[in-house]
This record gives sequence, C-alpha cells and structure tokens, in this order.
Amino acid sequence: MTFIPICLLLSVIVYVARSDDIKCPVQFCKCTNFEAICSGKYLTYIPRLPRNIRKVTFLNGNITTLSGGKITNLTFNVIEILRFINNNIVRLEPDAFSTFMRIKALTISSEPALLAKDVMNVLNNMKTEHLKSLNISDNNWGYLPNDMFKSIKKDRIHYINLKKNSLRLLNLTWFSNMPALRFLKVSFNKIATILLDSVPNLKSLNLDSNVITNFPKFCINHGNKSALPNLRQLSLSNNRIEHIGEFRCFPRLFSLKMDDNSIERIDYNTFAELKKLTNLSLQATGKPLKKIEDGAFNFPLLKMLSLRNCRFHFDRLSLLAQRSMMSNCKDIRFLDLSWNYIKSNILRRMISQLQKLRYLNLENTRLTFLPSNAFPELPVIETLIMRMNRIYGWNIDVFAHLTSLQYLDLRHNLIKIINESSFPTTLLENLKTIGLGTNQFACTCEQIWFVNWLRHTNITLLEYPKQYFCTTPDNYEGKLLKDFKPSYLSCNPIVTIVTSTTAFVCLCVLIMTIFLKCNTNIKNLLYLLKVNQFRRQGYLPILNSEDYQYHAFVVYCDENRMWVHNDFVKKLENEEGFKLCIHHRDFDVGESISGNVDKYLKKSWKVVVIISNAFAKSEWCQWEVDIIQERRRRQGRNALLLVMLENVTSKNMTSPLRTLLDSTPHLRYNNGIGENLFWSAVIADLRQPVGQPPVSEL
Repeated sequence: MTFIPICLLLSVIVYVARSDDIKCPVQFCKCTNFEAICSGKYLTYIPRLPRNIRKVTFLNGNITTLSGGKITNLTFNVIEILRFINNNIVRLEPDAFSTFMRIKALTISSEPALLAKDVMNVLNNMKTEHLKSLNISDNNWGYLPNDMFKSIKKDRIHYINLKKNSLRLLNLTWFSNMPALRFLKVSFNKIATILLDSVPNLKSLNLDSNVITNFPKFCINHGNKSALPNLRQLSLSNNRIEHIGEFRCFPRLFSLKMDDNSIERIDYNTFAELKKLTNLSLQATGKPLKKIEDGAFNFPLLKMLSLRNCRFHFDRLSLLAQRSMMSNCKDIRFLDLSWNYIKSNILRRMISQLQKLRYLNLENTRLTFLPSNAFPELPVIETLIMRMNRIYGWNIDVFAHLTSLQYLDLRHNLIKIINESSFPTTLLENLKTIGLGTNQFACTCEQIWFVNWLRHTNITLLEYPKQYFCTTPDNYEGKLLKDFKPSYLSCNPIVTIVTSTTAFVCLCVLIMTIFLKCNTNIKNLLYLLKVNQFRRQGYLPILNSEDYQYHAFVVYCDENRMWVHNDFVKKLENEEGFKLCIHHRDFDVGESISGNVDKYLKKSWKVVVIISNAFAKSEWCQWEVDIIQERRRRQGRNALLLVMLENVTSKNMTSPLRTLLDSTPHLRYNNGIGENLFWSAVIADLRQPVGQPPVSEL
C-alpha cells in the first residue's frame, strides 16, 4: 500500500522538475527574467511559458476566444500583470480569468469586436483582491453597463483607464464606492454629459478630447459639497468649452489644463477660488484669445502658466495692464507665451516682477531688435527660448541681467553678425546650450570672432554645423560657417586700403588712356547704354530676363515662410537655376520695408505672389497687392505668376485681391498627385516672355 503514494510523490517531483525546464516559445514570444511579450498574426493560442514569468503581454495576435480552458497554460505561472492588446478577441468567457489569484494589473485594449458585457462578466468571476490597475481602453464601446465594476474590491483598485472608446456618458456613480481610486482616464471619447456622484479620494481626472461644451462644476447636494474633494489634477483639453465656469468645488486642485478650447476671454478673478492652484495651461485657447481682464491671473501660488499659441495681442494692452498682468504671480517658475503677439519694448513691463522665473518661452512672438531694457533682472532664469522671431540684433547689455542662463535658443531669426560683444562673458561662462542656426549670417570679416568661437567652444551648439551657413555675400551663399576661413589680406584694413588706392590710381590712368584713344567707340557705347535704358523704361519690348538681377520677386506672408524657403525656393533655385528675390534673405537691413520693396521690384523681371488665407489677412501683403496691380497694368498679365496654396475664404477675400485673381490666371499647389504638373507649369511661366504693349523702335 505504501508503494502507490511513493510513486505518486515521485511523479509529482518529476513533473515539477520538467516544468522548470520549460523554454520560452521563441517563435511567438520574447522572454526576459519576469516578463514575456507574445505577438504575431499566427499567435492563435496561449503558449506555455517559463515558471518565472510574472508579466505577460499578448499583442497583435489572432486569439479570437478566451476561456478558462484555453488559458490553462498560464495557470502554471503566478501572473501579476496580464495584458491583451489587439488580438481580434470576439468572445470572452466568464471563467477566462477565474483561476488567477494574484493579478495586480489587467489590460484589455484595442479589441473593438469584444462586448463590454463580456468584460463585466469576466470581472465578476475573477479574484480581484489584488487588482490595482484596470485598463479597458480603445475598444470602441459606446456605453458601459451600470454594474461594470460592482465586483471589483473597492478598497484596492486605484487606477482605471477608459480612454479611446466612444463613451457618450460619464457616470461617476460607477466609481463612487471605490475609496482607493486615485487616477481616472476617460480621454478621447465622445462624452458630452457627466452624471455627478462623490468619488472622495480621486486625485487625477483626465477628460481630454471629448465634446464637453459647458464647464462641469462638480458640485453635489445643491452645490454645497464637492463631488471630488481631493482632486489634484484636472485636464479638459481639446473639448468645446466656451466659458470657464465656477471653481468653488475644487478645494485642493493644483493643476488645471484647458488647452485647445473655444474660450475667448479670461475675466477678472476667474481662478480666484482655486486657492491651491500652481499649474495652469491654456494653450491654443480661443483661436484667438481676445481678452484678458486685469486681475485674471490673480492667484499668488501659481508656478506654471502656459498661454502658448493663443494668438493674443499683448501689445494692444494698456501700459497699466501690461505691468499688472503678472504682478500677483511672483512665485511663477515656468512661463510660456510663445505664438502670441509681443513686442520687444513691452517685455520688461510684463515680466519685471517674476524674480523666481526659471523658464521663459517667447518663440514666434514677433520680436525684432532687443533694446537694453528688454529683460529685467531675472536672477535664477535658466531657459530662454526666442526662436522663429525677426530678431536682427540687440544692444550690448541686453543679456547682462541673465547670468544664470543655461539654455538660449535664437534659431530661425534674422541675425547677420555675432561678435565678441554680442554676449557678455558672464553669460557664456554659465551657458550650457545655445541655438543660433538658420539665421541670415554674413560671411564677412566682422564674423571672424564668431567663426573661431564656434570651432573651439565647449557649449553645446544646437543643429551645428548643418544649419550654420552664409547667406551673404552671394559668392559665399550656402557655405557652412565651419568652412569659412577668410584670408589675412581680405580682413586687414591697412593692406586693403593700400591695395584699393593703388588699384584706383591704375584704373584712372587706364580709363584716361582708353578715352583718349577710343573716343569714337566710347560714343557708340554710350548710345547703346541709352538704348538699354529706354528698353527698361518701356520704350522697347522686354523679351527676356537678362537685364534684371532677379528672375522674380516673391511676395508672401510670414506664415507661409517655411513652404516658400524649403519647397519653392529650393526647387527653383537649386534645381532649375532661377534666382529669386526673398525679402527675409535679400532685403537691406536698416532700410524701410517700402523702400526695399520698391528697390527690389525694379531689379526683378517678374513677380510671384503666394496666396493663402494668412496672406489675405495681412495688411502688408495687401499693400504689396496694390503695387503689383500697377506692374500688371504696365507689363501685362505675363509679368505676374499667382500661386494658390489654399482656397481663400469669403471673409478674408479683399476687393484688390479679388480683382487680381479675376484678371490674372493662377496655379493651384497640390501636394502629392499633381505636384509635378504644378512645378512644370511654374517653370514654364517663369521662362515665358513678358508681353509688353507694342512700341516704336529707336
């Protein structure tokens, strides 16, 4: 009788020994110490895994049905984290996970054919004593059963993810009996309605990318109690909220995100009831944001404020409003004002009281020349971003008060010369990263210090050397600064003066000699020059571009600059050999815009107009349209080439622009199919002779 138990014991020992030798099924899975990731379209079953595996992920498989029997191979492991993502599951049996005793995190995601009711039945039949995290996202569920979470141990679960479904309703009653719930994600759904109930310990709620139109108050019991009394973080970005509501039922909220909504104004004391708010993000709100009342940011604990891409005109505020806007935010550390309208002369008024500021973003804020008082004393500032502006220079002491700066970004501006006095020594000693690429660098003798500094500095240079190149003079255009090595003679003033004087004397002697011996020929040459002058004035037809410095003058607005520079100019100049006049590159610094336009139009054979909605809204561009109309009346429609980047809406269409479009054929740019035809038409048009009205020959 004792023989049989001994045999059974030996069998168990052999079985356990063999099970310890289970290898990772490498045709489907990758295994590490405690984790296995199994994937592939041929994965149709649950394979056996090594005994040490605790975390399992099934990804992009073809497991259509899950039941207790089909998942038996996992019962030999102590599974703590189980994830099914995009496995074409259409049926989930109630007993599928009933044998798992220690699951801490469960994910069933990207299974659009699976019913929410099946997941509810699985949760009702599994052991949830240890379950802390539940992710049932991206399943395209339009609703959840009211009993979806009733079987979950309420004092354990602390994280639920329902994002990327198609839920139209959020019922907080589903979570009201979960005292341990801390984090709830319901973003990227279609939620328009929220049914309130108390979720007492919830700390983070994410409602991004829904269709909420009215700001939820989260007050219950006739407004006398907060539904979320311990909420710390609330995110409502990318909804349809037009008006900011009341905040009195958020007693502990410290982070609020409302990016990309339709809020057009921020009124006085809007956030005053948020006594503990430290982080506020209102990026891309309003489109554009039209009004900020004085005292709108009247809360002293604020540490982070982002108004990025609100397109707000800070330059239109009164002097008092500019000074007082941030006056109560003296504790602010992070400030993002990029993609708004700020002039250099108002910067100091806006940030003069932010002595604790560490990060300041002024990207694309229309900054030009930086005066001495542009920046106040900011003793702890570490990051300053001013890329994509129109900065062409600054006073010698503009950075004198920013000695703690470690990161400075001045890329994509109009800087031509950087010399030894551009940055104070105290700044360069502390600086760790600097960006100066994609500027309008002039490769002249004035640039020698900067070129040498680039080669020897220990500071990290963003995009160096690729984006550090010469734009002037013409013989150095496109040359990398690292390859610019001017000679001693070209940069020595004394040698240059002596050489120039000698050459001038020799030239004068030569001219006098030629004049005395070739008097008749000189008269003929003067006559030919006169004929050429008459041709330029319209007395003779102009049939080609030989008499002009540029093939075409390109008219465009700043919003289309990237396409013009990266696509249009690159294609026509680098590949087809045209020479275009681009105002960001070719205009003379220091001369007025109107003077530059008049000067370079006369040097250009034709005019190319890049038309878009931004172009139609620009006052400068409309002024240029009036000038272009005069060119068309004198030289005919072949003197113009109109390029439509997009359809101009009726509200942006002006009378002069409509007249120009009606009287002149235009080309429409299409990216992808038809793009080659577009470029062929542009090239042919630029090479077509200008049709002058008939005139008499001399």
